[in-house]
Amino acid sequence: MREIKFRGQTIDLEKFVHGFYTKGLDGTVYIEHLHLDQIIFDFLIVPETLGQFTGLKDKNGIEIYEGDIVIYDRGVGNWTGIRMSTTHEIVFNYEIFAFVLKYGSSYIKLRKHWNYTYEVIGNIHENPELL
Repeated sequence: MREIKFRGQTIDLEKFVHGFYTKGLDGTVYIEHLHLDQIIFDFLIVPETLGQFTGLKDKNGIEIYEGDIVIYDRGVGNWTGIRMSTTHEIVFNYEIFAFVLKYGSSYIKLRKHWNYTYEVIGNIHENPELL
C-alpha cells in the first residue's frame, strides 16, 4: 500500500512542506506535519501548490509529487539499446484516475517499469521554465 501524503508551498513562499492535507472552513489549506504520530506544525500553504505523493521515487530516491517536473528516460523499441529522454510535468488525470506525465494534449501513465527511469529536476511552481 502506498503512503498517502501531500506537499505544498508555505504562504511566505519560503519552502515546501510535507504531511497531511486539511482544509479550513474558510477555505484555507494547511499541511499538518507529523512527528511520532503527533501534529507538531500546521503550515498555511498556497492552495495552487498542493500536490499529492504519487507513491513512486525517482532514480535518486526522491519522492515524486503531483506538480513535479521530471526527466523521463526510457528504452525505445524492444531491445534496440536506444534510449530517449523527455521532460514532463506530473499531473493527476481524472479520466483514468492515475498520475501521469503531461505530454502535450495527451499523457503517459506514471508507473514502475524495468526500462523506465524518472528524475525530479524541479516543480511547476518554482521552475516553470524547465518545461
